[in-house]
Amino acid sequence: MSNFDTMKLDVSSRHSTKLEYQNLSKRQSTELWLNKLVEKEKIEFKYFLTLSFYKAQKLVINQYLDNTHIKKVLLDFFYPNRKPIDRIRIWFFVERHASDYLHLHVLMEGMDGMEWLSTRNRKISIKKSSLLDILNSNVSIEEVMIEAITNHLQAYVRRLGTGKQSVDMRNVGNVKTRIQYVNKSLNSLEFAAWEHIDYENSDMDITHITNTQRA
Repeated sequence: MSNFDTMKLDVSSRHSTKLEYQNLSKRQSTELWLNKLVEKEKIEFKYFLTLSFYKAQKLVINQYLDNTHIKKVLLDFFYPNRKPIDRIRIWFFVERHASDYLHLHVLMEGMDGMEWLSTRNRKISIKKSSLLDILNSNVSIEEVMIEAITNHLQAYVRRLGTGKQSVDMRNVGNVKTRIQYVNKSLNSLEFAAWEHIDYENSDMDITHITNTQRA
């Protein structure tokens, strides 16, 4: 195939992409793009987290800076020593309360529970009652991981505090439904453009945005 033919295919592909998004609202096009990104990158989100801060931010840029630390805390939980190249992927979405303070939604991949326990040295914090439940086989390894991650976040993200409402972590369920939920701020005037998505700290390929803008 000649360079000219390759260029024609590239232009045609970008044109088709523009047509696909042309008649959609800002929210619809964002959700479509994110869902396509999940499919393209073969992302397997396992958890959905909502973080509500005891000392919350009002400025989005400050929350982005906090997100850098939160991401490190999460990765340190799964990889307490060296971080592998193929580590879990995490997306961050900021949302504003009616009080004007910010809270955070997180989509996160996970790893097999037995692999998590058996392949790395780690210290975890769980309640005595949970330990008893483990001994009596009343809880799953998944439930233990969720409790341990919650405690880990509360210990190392000081703005969270230790209240029961500070960390809501659960299995992701339907990913498309979660993506729809985290983009609901696009129906309001809470943020300028797409500020609710923390691109800098999220493991998402945004090169296509630049390519589309150039087309």
